[in-house]
Amino acid sequence: MFLDEQLKKYDIETLRGWLRRKVDNYKVAITYINKSNVVFRGVRCELRPDKISRISYPPPEAIKTLGRLNREGQSRFYCSPAPPAVFFELHAKSGDFIALSEWEVIEPLWMHNLGFHSQTLRQLGAQERSISNRQQLTNPISNETEKNKKIRHELSRAFTSDVPAGKEYKYKQSIAISELFLVLPASPLPQMPEGPRHDKAAGIVYPALKLRGDADNLALLPEFVESSLKIKSVKYVKVEAVNEALSSYSVLAIAKAHGFSGDNIEWQEAVEPEEARRSQIALENGVWVHRDGYNRIYAIR
Repeated sequence: MFLDEQLKKYDIETLRGWLRRKVDNYKVAITYINKSNVVFRGVRCELRPDKISRISYPPPEAIKTLGRLNREGQSRFYCSPAPPAVFFELHAKSGDFIALSEWEVIEPLWMHNLGFHSQTLRQLGAQERSISNRQQLTNPISNETEKNKKIRHELSRAFTSDVPAGKEYKYKQSIAISELFLVLPASPLPQMPEGPRHDKAAGIVYPALKLRGDADNLALLPEFVESSLKIKSVKYVKVEAVNEALSSYSVLAIAKAHGFSGDNIEWQEAVEPEEARRSQIALENGVWVHRDGYNRIYAIR
């Protein structure tokens, strides 16, 4: 949507203003996630965390750089329905210690859909099976006009563009796109029986770029984490192996928690043999296959 020189020179407000004029009369792609869905969040922690707040969205003062959907000093709750995406988005390496938390969506939430155009997913390297399984995201608008399709494709390409280390200014583009839908005033969202009670979107759903678009990421506004998510469990794990080519990771569980008291995490030390505490998740033929330390399949998603 913007030239590299424009991203270097202009601030996000200016880019957002230009973008709004470019997408005038665009029909947005929006969906909602249902109650009882589960999302995962990972936080690199050298020491085992004792507080839920340590593994939830970071405080504004801790955010020093631009991200795909956040400015400096702006909190977002990045998460994914697919546990492997968490590790790849963190650039997890062998030897890292990660707090992998599981959160339940306790009420439906509106989510803007960015980046799921089928052509964009193919350019990212997503498998055809993965693309076909997400028709609700890749074809979200019935009877869509050709003009709207073109704009949606342009937005998806811009939002998912690669940002190399050291060129974080390029994130201005995806931030401007996300703010166009999340921050600026818009028409109230429809009220539906059994649907979201809020008349604004809770965040953005977009392809997991580190997994070539074969999984989904979500970025939620903090207010909706407080109102609409409930922590279910946490595992404190050591990353033992990562294979980006095979989209897999292997971890050793050190401790786990299913109990929480206020902001406190009630840890249980892992006492099982190491092999029983090892697990691997890998993308095999378009599905996520979970194996235990004995290489036995115990779940397929």
